[in-house]
Amino acid sequence: MKFFLSGSLLFSIFLSLMIQGGLTSCTKDNTIYDTVTIIEKDTIIIKDTAVSEDILTAHPWKLEELRGVNEGSIVYYLRGGSSNTDDFTNEYYVFNSNHSGFEMDNGGVSHNTENWQFSNPEKTKLTFTYYVSQTNTIVVTWDNLRYKNSKLYYDEYYSNPYIGKDFHGQGIRIAK
Repeated sequence: MKFFLSGSLLFSIFLSLMIQGGLTSCTKDNTIYDTVTIIEKDTIIIKDTAVSEDILTAHPWKLEELRGVNEGSIVYYLRGGSSNTDDFTNEYYVFNSNHSGFEMDNGGVSHNTENWQFSNPEKTKLTFTYYVSQTNTIVVTWDNLRYKNSKLYYDEYYSNPYIGKDFHGQGIRIAK
C-alpha cells in the first residue's frame, strides 16, 4: 500500500506539472515595446551679445582673468587667485565715446589710448593705439571680442618693437 500511495503521489505530481506546463505555454501574437518618453525642461541658452560702443564706454573694464604668453614667458592672472604670475589687481581700461581712453597699469601709471575702433562689421575685432611712453606707440588688437554674462571676452595680441616683446593671450574683463 505504501508503494501504491508513494507511486500515485509521484504520478500526481508528474501529471500536474505536465498539465500546468501545457496550460501556461503559449506563443506571443503581438510584441509590446517598452518605450521611454523624455521631456526636456526649458533650457536657457545665453548667447554672446555683440559688443557695442555703448557697452564698451559704459564703465572702466578691469581684468578678471588673463592667460597668455609674453615673449615666451607664461602669464596667468585670476582676480583673487593664489597662483598668479603677474599682478593686475589695479589695472583697468577706460574707453571714451570720442574713441580715446587710457589704461591704468597696476603701478598706477596711466597710458593713453586713442583711435579705438571696431575693425570689422560684426564688431568682434577692436584695435587701438596704446602709448607705451610719450613717443612710443603700439597697436593693440582684441580679437574674437564678445560680451556674455556682463563680461568682455577677447583674444589680445600686439608687438612691442621698442622692448622686443610680443604678447598673445586671452582675457576676461568685468566692470570696475
